[in-house]
Amino acid sequence: MAALTSVQKAIQILKCIQENQEKGLRLVDVCALLQLEKPTALRLLKQLLQEQLVTRHARTRKYYLGDYCHQLSQIVTTHSSLSNRYSPLLKRISARTEDASFLVVIQDLDTLCIAREVGSYPIQALAIPVGNRQPIGVGAGGLAMLSDFDQDLCRHYLLANRARFLKYKSLTLEAMTMRIEKARKKGYAVIGSHAVNRVTGVGVSLKSKEGEIIGGISVAALDNRMTQKRQENVAQIIKEEIAAFLDR
Repeated sequence: MAALTSVQKAIQILKCIQENQEKGLRLVDVCALLQLEKPTALRLLKQLLQEQLVTRHARTRKYYLGDYCHQLSQIVTTHSSLSNRYSPLLKRISARTEDASFLVVIQDLDTLCIAREVGSYPIQALAIPVGNRQPIGVGAGGLAMLSDFDQDLCRHYLLANRARFLKYKSLTLEAMTMRIEKARKKGYAVIGSHAVNRVTGVGVSLKSKEGEIIGGISVAALDNRMTQKRQENVAQIIKEEIAAFLDR
């Protein structure tokens, strides 16, 4: 059997601490439960402490899950709640367009796909899976959000991701800026064949009744299906379904 890597050992430590979160674990407990040498366990625990993945009680010197683990838990809970809430909306959009629909939210400099629905058209463009992350703007949902941000916030994301955009078929800052301007004029975003070959996405910002941007909703189809006329129709369907959903 191959020896475990340091990453695998660190993950084992995290899982072990999580299983014993109520009572906490001492260094000797971690070593005994995972059959780790003390220097190895101590080195990995120090690294986990630095990253706030674990914390140590000053008096008992027991280890518990750290603040960053709790933050991740809150993020997962929030995203799960959003996914459950807006899943019926995606179902309606996919039912009308017959194509796959996606809900993305912002996470750091990226968009994170938290929900996806499949349409009835024989060929589905399942551009991204749930859990996929990519620089905001590479996909239609993220591009729609950028177009609805104020100029300063939009510029912040563009400059921060400038080098990363180039990995997507040399998507330049100038090209991104042009697409954003088009999206502002049209009221919806269109981008194709950058994240996924031969696939075009149409995106609209998902906003609350108060106008707060929650995320981005997009519909994707193969390039030859997503004609300009269809882009307009899909965008209109997304907007209609969002409005109807918010009025309920």
